[in-house]
Amino acid sequence: MDPELLAAFLPEWRAACARLAAGDARALATLRSLAEAPGAESLAAAIDGTAPAALAALGDALSGAVTHPVLIVDDSPTMRRILREIIAESPALEWVGEAADGEAGLDAMARLQPALTLLDIEMPKLDGLGVLRHWALRGPGVVLVVSSAAAAGGAVALEALRLGASAVVAKPSGALSLDMQQRRGAALLEAAHRVLGLPNAA
Repeated sequence: MDPELLAAFLPEWRAACARLAAGDARALATLRSLAEAPGAESLAAAIDGTAPAALAALGDALSGAVTHPVLIVDDSPTMRRILREIIAESPALEWVGEAADGEAGLDAMARLQPALTLLDIEMPKLDGLGVLRHWALRGPGVVLVVSSAAAAGGAVALEALRLGASAVVAKPSGALSLDMQQRRGAALLEAAHRVLGLPNAA
């Protein structure tokens, strides 16, 4: 969005979100009108059914003013590096830490309060399903399972979703080809934006 337009857009967007939070249903019409502004079209689909605070954060994300902290929990140093590189491609996401096993992951979640945790399934000490069982009781943010052990529609993926994971995606492994790693990385970013209620990753 053009910087001058953004400077006018954000205060009005935030004010409409505050009015909506206060129960003013007419604020929805204002938000829909604002979402017609050039560069704000990605917000239109999120208006209905999204909490006012989340809508305010989406508006801020247009300017890059707000980033969503991301924690990586995976026992592979190589995969953690790949995931950090993928996260860095989105201005809306910010890597804040990582853990190499489930127990350390729970500690990091409590300490860092991430908006999003990228969680592996097969790990030492405590596996990803064990992390989800603990997280479901008191954990922050949302969890996106990133695993080669949780095939779409398989028993592990279904159990992860039942335990509260927002989505399950395949690991961006480049074992078959660099192109596959790039495609899976793009799919991971798209899923991360979706579960956080953000506009689609460009």
